[in-house]
Amino acid sequence: MKTLCIAHRGASAEAPENTLAAFRRALALGVDGIELDTQVTNDGAAVVFHDRTLTRLTGSRGRLAERTLAELRRLRVRGELIPTLAEVLELASGRTVLQIEIKPGVPVAPVLQAIRQAGRAAPVILASSDRAVLREAAVLAPELPRMLIASGAGRSASPQAAASRLLRAMAAAGASGVSVNHQNVRSARLVEAVRSHGAQFWCWTVNDPAAMRRMRGYAVDAIVSDDPATLIKTLAAS
Repeated sequence: MKTLCIAHRGASAEAPENTLAAFRRALALGVDGIELDTQVTNDGAAVVFHDRTLTRLTGSRGRLAERTLAELRRLRVRGELIPTLAEVLELASGRTVLQIEIKPGVPVAPVLQAIRQAGRAAPVILASSDRAVLREAAVLAPELPRMLIASGAGRSASPQAAASRLLRAMAAAGASGVSVNHQNVRSARLVEAVRSHGAQFWCWTVNDPAAMRRMRGYAVDAIVSDDPATLIKTLAAS
């Protein structure tokens, strides 16, 4: 079984996160997929950006949702533009899958509109840690696969009990896969128990080669990493 290499916010160890530069680098490396984050502007444009506020990445004050797209276009993330979701879909067209994370509280409809207007140029998976977001996505776009992002399922739980909790959470969210903090993935039995129900099991965010090899040994479906170059090299050698 092949473990997929997913670039977290693009090749964010090498280029500014969630920018076209990071996505181009990830594509050049030949990743199997790219994870990205979406927010929606004050005038309804879906853009690719992680934080609710602008300070950490742009140095500008305030919330992204309070700005128009034209205002965002004047800002830079370490010299790079904040891309629209449409631009990223066009860039990735026919080249890789996109896991599009919708943050809690972000309107779902503008994200889906951008995907539909792109004609599903790139295969997409909608992802969120917010079950309500995924349930809304299931109603508005039942044809698109959905993935629940989870921290874990309890440190003291047995693998079977942890798997049961994850599967219940997925069912409640209308998701067909789960992406779990790799620090809380402690055995192959957990992964096997989830996958035995036909669910995808991804893990995030794995930047240490030893942890990459361990997740590969647990037979996860995909590893999400800031450093896809190291991940590809590590998986090829293991």
